[in-house]
Amino acid sequence: MEQMRVLYAHLPSSLSISAILALILVMIQAPVIESGLRYSWLALLFAVLLGRVALLIAWRRSADTVTPADAKHWLLRFRLALTVTGMVWGLGGVVLVPAEDISHQVYVAFTLAGLSAGSATVLAIDRISVFGFILPVLLSLIVPLSVTDNTLSQGMGAMLSLFLLFLLLSARDTRQRLEENFHLRVKAAQNEESLLKMLESSPIATRISDLASNSVVFANSRYNALLELPSEEIIGIQPSRYYAHPEELSDIDAIVTGGEKVVDRLIELRSPGSSPWTKWVLASYFPIEYHGKPAVLGWFYDITDRKLEEDVVEHEAFHDMLTGLPNRLHFHNRIHKAIAHAERKGTDLALMFIDLDKFKPVNDQFGHDIGDMLLKAVANRLVDCLRQTDIAARIGGDEFVVLLSDVGGEENAVAIGEKIRHALAMPFKIVGQMINISSSIGVAIYPKDAAQEDELIKRADIAMYNAKAKGRNSVVTYEPGMQGEGD
Repeated sequence: MEQMRVLYAHLPSSLSISAILALILVMIQAPVIESGLRYSWLALLFAVLLGRVALLIAWRRSADTVTPADAKHWLLRFRLALTVTGMVWGLGGVVLVPAEDISHQVYVAFTLAGLSAGSATVLAIDRISVFGFILPVLLSLIVPLSVTDNTLSQGMGAMLSLFLLFLLLSARDTRQRLEENFHLRVKAAQNEESLLKMLESSPIATRISDLASNSVVFANSRYNALLELPSEEIIGIQPSRYYAHPEELSDIDAIVTGGEKVVDRLIELRSPGSSPWTKWVLASYFPIEYHGKPAVLGWFYDITDRKLEEDVVEHEAFHDMLTGLPNRLHFHNRIHKAIAHAERKGTDLALMFIDLDKFKPVNDQFGHDIGDMLLKAVANRLVDCLRQTDIAARIGGDEFVVLLSDVGGEENAVAIGEKIRHALAMPFKIVGQMINISSSIGVAIYPKDAAQEDELIKRADIAMYNAKAKGRNSVVTYEPGMQGEGD
């Protein structure tokens, strides 16, 4: 089938060139060959060429439905029509060659040799077609020239014989290369088909995307399930739409374009649709060729469950289990970063130590369960008093700390402290019980009161103890020489 498609694909150009050469030949030979002989030959050739045009039209109408068995008949028709054409051209080499005019003999020989050379290349895929056309064309010149008494004509015959041998050998080599290329294409197609079957049966989500258009050209059922899309919608989509950070895919494509692979990259996927979801995958990307074009093979191992478990473990490691606020370890990490940021930007920040007044009697009177509920309620009121850039943490028992970034001076810090104190002094309703507590709040300002993390924490703590010493339920800012300074 492939052989037939190649032969018939070249037929329009071959017929056009043959007709043009015939017209030129007839015109050039007008001074030496009578018109009746020239035009009779031309009419015969054109009749044969028209028959081949009809054959081409019939082939195009039925090419899509041709079976391997039918292809043999189409090949036979092609060979037969081609051989007849070669014989008519060979006849022209006999009747259009003047016996005494060597220059016109050379021209005819040149024309038929050029026609044969072009045909040897076009017909190389079929050895019988090469023989069926070239032999009748050139032997019509070689034989008459070789048997004459003219030494020059005999030399031309010998040269044409060598040229014929060269064309046949060249056509053979071309045919072998074409067959090798065809087998390689068939093998590549088979390998590609095997690859797609393997990918489809893979338990890992897999897709192939075209590198130029960045669109999906293949996806297995696991990839469809990963993106929660039906198979008929997955082909042609832009994968970057499903990346929480599309710039990651751009970076990956740049690496793969350079011929390198990307292995086990943690990628966050998100749905752009009306039913949002977030998934985490370990993704690997490999440069491949798909349908003759550069492409990217992507493997996606869904680790969403594991990632969520890790997030829970990480949250538990850095957050208070009861209130959900950052714990002491997390708070120390945040204050360290906050001080570094304030130092770079030349801003100040405030640190508050908050201790609940009269909390122990609540535990003694109502029990620890009520006490725990009260601590949760306190945490909620703290967060409600702060900006999104501020941090509240529980560092133990009934002790809390607050970090205010870019606070804008001590007065602002005290105002926020008073807001917190007032919020915590309002009654709490816990399981039907009205509970009243208050808070003692100490405030230290960076860099006015301390430039180091440990010193800032210590001085906020000192200010808080001075608030308690003054009768509790108050906000006190650190001042040098306060009680406890030397402890």
